[in-house]
Parts: sequence; structure tokens; C-alpha cells
Amino acid sequence: MYNRASCDPDGKPWDADRKQVWWSESAQSWVGNDVPDFKADSPPKEHMGPFIMNAEGVGRIFGPLAAFADGPFPEHYEPFESPVQNPLHPKQSNNPVVKKLKSPFDKLGTTADGFDVICTTYRLTEHYHYWTKNNPVNVELIPEAFIEIPVELADKLGVKGGEKIKLTSACSFYIAKAFVTKRIKPMTIDGKQVFQIGLPIHQGYRGIQEDRARNARTIANRLTPTVVDPNAFTPEFKGFLVKIEKA
Repeated sequence: MYNRASCDPDGKPWDADRKQVWWSESAQSWVGNDVPDFKADSPPKEHMGPFIMNAEGVGRIFGPLAAFADGPFPEHYEPFESPVQNPLHPKQSNNPVVKKLKSPFDKLGTTADGFDVICTTYRLTEHYHYWTKNNPVNVELIPEAFIEIPVELADKLGVKGGEKIKLTSACSFYIAKAFVTKRIKPMTIDGKQVFQIGLPIHQGYRGIQEDRARNARTIANRLTPTVVDPNAFTPEFKGFLVKIEKA
């Protein structure tokens, strides 16, 4: 996009508070706060297009329009499990065309039901997906699952690092040791303090760690909602709601 796009067809800025260039009748030239990206003495009546690298001078949407279930333009939607309404579009908080699985296990948590902590999942440097939990060296580096929680939340719960805590979502529960850290900080949303915690994805149903502990219940997917993106079919594993307490 070139700075000619900041003006209407008559050469006047679309937004008077954010001028870039504009057509000056007295100077018979484009003037302003930027150097024109096009022929400077070309008056608007010659229809110099905003997108001069395109032959027709107008913008295009690059993408297979039929392939996008929710339209060609990106939009912000809150996760289905979120402590807030969509700040941009309160009447449409979630993506209206997501795919939701339907089974007795497919439940969604809300703050009204007490699920008031945001949980996100992530990978660790010492592990690769779910494969290296079967490698003794990687298991030695990260010997067991943990839940990362901010210092402020640990103080509120009376939890110390290494103590076991229990996460509960609308779908299931998860028990692991607390990793108390300053990396994840509480947020203030609508005047309320909201906590976020982190959950590594690597521990699963079977592996060296699980077989040693005889514990097949350390799997992050037990907690996450079965809501998937309508285009990439990626599940909402990066933002969901849980309750947290001492185990």
C-alpha cells in the first residue's frame, strides 16, 4: 500500500488527524508529510491509483476466498473459554463458525462456574513434542510434569514451589507440582485481577516418566476444550479456563 491510499479520489486525506500526502491545487502537486510514492504532479483527475504496483491501481485480496470459512479479512475473537467479552465486538465474542465436537466430554467452562484462571499450553526447550519423553536424557532434564504459576497466585493459594496443585476444567482435572515463577504476571482486566498459568504439553499417557510414576493422568489434553479453528482445524489449546487449588 502506498501513501496515495491515505487520500480519497479527490486527493483529500481520509483522516484529517493522520495526514500523509494530499493534492495542493495552488502548487499543482502532491505535498504533505511524506514523499509521494507516485508521480508528484499527477492530479487526482488522472486517477493515479493507490496501489501503483498493480496495473489497475486498486487493491486486491491475496488468498483463496472460498477456502476461508470466516471471511477473507482477519478478525479478533475471544476464545470460547474467556474471562471477558470481545472488547471489539461485545455482541459477537466468539468466532461464529468454529467447529465444536459434541460428546459427553465436550463441555465449556465459564467464570460464572468458578473457572477464573486462564491456562495456556507451551513447549519446553528440553523436549520435542511427545517423542523425547521416551528418551532417558530428555527425561533426566525434565523428570516430571509441572504447572507454572505466578508468584502472586502462589502466595494467594499458600502454595510453594514443588507442592502439588490441582487444575480443574469443565472437561477434567490435572495434578502436578507447582513451578512458581515471575515470568507470568497477573493482568488487570475490567478492573479485576486475572491470573494466567502455563502448562507444558509433553507429558502424556505413556512414556518413561509415566511408567515410572504409574500415573497415566498427566495429559494436558484432558483439560482443553474441543473447539477447533474453522480453517486450520487447530484446537483452542492456547487459552482456556481452569480452577486451581492445592492437591
